[in-house]
Amino acid sequence: MTETQPATSSAPALEVAGLAKSFGSLLVASDVHLRVESGERRGLIGVNGAGKTTLFNMIAGELKPDRGSIGFFGDNITRDSVIQRTLKGLGRTYQVSTLVPSVTVRENLALARGDGRLPSLWQPWQSRLDGDLMTTADQLGLTAVLDETVANLSYGTLRQLELAMVMAQKPRLLLLDEPAAGLSHAERQVLQDILHELPREVTLLMIEHDMEMVLALSDCISVLHQGEMFAEGSPDEIAAHQGVRDIYLGRAND
Repeated sequence: MTETQPATSSAPALEVAGLAKSFGSLLVASDVHLRVESGERRGLIGVNGAGKTTLFNMIAGELKPDRGSIGFFGDNITRDSVIQRTLKGLGRTYQVSTLVPSVTVRENLALARGDGRLPSLWQPWQSRLDGDLMTTADQLGLTAVLDETVANLSYGTLRQLELAMVMAQKPRLLLLDEPAAGLSHAERQVLQDILHELPREVTLLMIEHDMEMVLALSDCISVLHQGEMFAEGSPDEIAAHQGVRDIYLGRAND
């Protein structure tokens, strides 16, 4: 089956222009530019402290930039709140869990979608909600554990649920913050397969230290270094880039 390629004729899913951020005298983002086309799978890499999470926080609205702008499918969202960005279709996963461990997978998904009440307490809508949830659960490999209590799930399944909770909100752009962190090799492969099968209607921007996964999933990779965009190219180009190799080997400032 031939995959739909990212669209380039319309406004990009994400256009970051000249973003800058300082904490006191510490400059953590300097004139960052990033354009991600609709439907694209973009990897964002860099050593610890490069500014990746700071950039994510500014894109998601959790941190206000000192300068610059953020475009989202042609809409300037620089001053929008986190909630406004979420309602427009910007979703994000986190390095730390945001799950409710005492209730079921199904109920976590319903709460993530914003139903406001657990499905078991809203019986007249139960079957319709189940139909919606089953689509997301099936995409994320959770059908068999929908009625399991979250506290009983394996770590790998928890990460799948975290992703499913964001997908339940029907995002147009999904920010993935180290989705494979802490996973075993087998669990990483399951997650990689799930991400590969996500519909191209959802644009992906992913921070990940697992280079094998980044190279396998990305159409294009951007490299941050010391708060600046250092390089950008195809997986093959980035893998062969001597400057990127030097950064990861600690020789960039030699």
